[in-house]
Amino acid sequence: MDLQAINKDIKREFEEEWERTSVEALLKTNKYPRTKEEFDCLEKFLPKNDLILEAGCGLGPKLIHFDNKNYQILGIDYIFSALEQVKKYDPNLDIAQSDVHALPFPESTFGAYLSYGVVEHFPQGPQDAIIEAHRVLKPGGLIFMMVPASNPVTQFVYDDQNFLHKLRRNGLVRKLMGKPPLQPQEEHLTYFKLHGRDEMRIILETSKFKIIHEQPMSHSFNLYLGCECFHKDTNGRTNSIAEGLAAALRKFFPWSSCNYLLFIGEKQ
Repeated sequence: MDLQAINKDIKREFEEEWERTSVEALLKTNKYPRTKEEFDCLEKFLPKNDLILEAGCGLGPKLIHFDNKNYQILGIDYIFSALEQVKKYDPNLDIAQSDVHALPFPESTFGAYLSYGVVEHFPQGPQDAIIEAHRVLKPGGLIFMMVPASNPVTQFVYDDQNFLHKLRRNGLVRKLMGKPPLQPQEEHLTYFKLHGRDEMRIILETSKFKIIHEQPMSHSFNLYLGCECFHKDTNGRTNSIAEGLAAALRKFFPWSSCNYLLFIGEKQ
């Protein structure tokens, strides 16, 4: 595996992705029920009077949310064009360009470290980024890791060759559903890995974090990925049917049907 070439492709694709969207568009996702679920959980643990680092902030929807709630938060990302958009949206936001594997901060700088959907794109795995997070956290500081879950449902919905995706691409089926034909898309090379619950526990614990909370998240997004009948729009928002089914999944199959895993660990 040529890690350097893969990481170069990943950076290029994120640059292209951030050019296709906007800060304003992503801020709308903060109002989605599954995002509110995340915020409600995080705000029970985030320190109000200590510096927080969001590592891999992208266009900053989470950064802006917590800044608006008067948390002391700094966002970093290695895509300069994304940070330019964030700064244009709000020049007062604290942001910097940096690689999460080599943060430009002294040891014991932050009270909390946030990582939303970042480490699954590292072909070398999440360990190095988590070790670097440990370095910059204060003793007793908290790491918040959200990673895509590996379970039977996600393994199905992320498989482009499953029968639902094949039906979704079928021209006749789309015509019967009153949907326009799907436009051919360029093949994406971005590295993306689902992570198991036990796997992430081991990685965090061997990186000298004590796990104080873990929670399955985003059950409704699996429904969105699985079938267009659960779409409220084309921007990731689920309809009321999906939210109702997601509530049942959370209750009866919480870990085997979630889309994301949230871990909160305390630096030892």
